[in-house]
Amino acid sequence: MTGRKEHMADLSTEQLLYLLYARAYLEDDGTVLKSAVKSCLSKVDREKSEKIYEALQRESLIQPARRGRISLTKQGEEALLVNLGKTDYEFTSNKGAKVLNMLMLLIKQALGESFHDEITFAEFREKFKEFYFDERKTQSLKGVALVKKRELAGRFIDQHLLSRKGFNEFFDELKRQGNISITEGRDDQLIEWVE
Repeated sequence: MTGRKEHMADLSTEQLLYLLYARAYLEDDGTVLKSAVKSCLSKVDREKSEKIYEALQRESLIQPARRGRISLTKQGEEALLVNLGKTDYEFTSNKGAKVLNMLMLLIKQALGESFHDEITFAEFREKFKEFYFDERKTQSLKGVALVKKRELAGRFIDQHLLSRKGFNEFFDELKRQGNISITEGRDDQLIEWVE
């Protein structure tokens, strides 16, 4: 281990959890709302969330993005992996599938597995198509048949334990090959499957 990783291993439990929740709830643009991270913390940690954030920022593990949003730095990602491997922390409440899926993804990453290589583009295309039409059917039942990229990407990544980078690369390939068309919506891109 490098000296830098050893230095990063000195996180408190609340700092570790802050990084984990920030990583679990990252959106397609690589940022997360500070308020979303805060809402995941325990009641005690919520009260000191700003101090936790400031300490992580001083260590260059997390950085502000645009208004109200933050992102993890590369050092923050490394610190999260190092700390997850050393912590004795045990979850006492269910924080949801998103956090558990992120833990699984990070464990695989720590073991050096490549998620992008675990699924071929052809497999991604078929799974994405199925996922898209399921989502469109669900939306149609609500009276709206709009499939938004951010929502679809988040659920797809969680369900298939695919990295966001891998998803984006395959998604861009779907666009290049003409399998999907994209329309800029008011707050997100709208996806249409093209046959």
